[in-house]
Amino acid sequence: MAMHREERGRYLIEASAFHLGDGNKWQPRLTMTRMACANALSKSQSFPGLTPLFEADLGRSMADEGSPRLKV
Repeated sequence: MAMHREERGRYLIEASAFHLGDGNKWQPRLTMTRMACANALSKSQSFPGLTPLFEADLGRSMADEGSPRLKV
């Protein structure tokens, strides 16, 4: 499993890919985690089925722009 981890603002962006075991097929996945602070626990949201090349870029833009798709 390949993984890219990056902190951006108050979020941890994790872009990964899981081997499906069917030849050379991989399932990309983006997970955004709001990091814990004094008055809130950490919380994660996953975005499965994305195009691998855009996972980390999508996570960065959602964190920077406060995307409505980001619910955490």
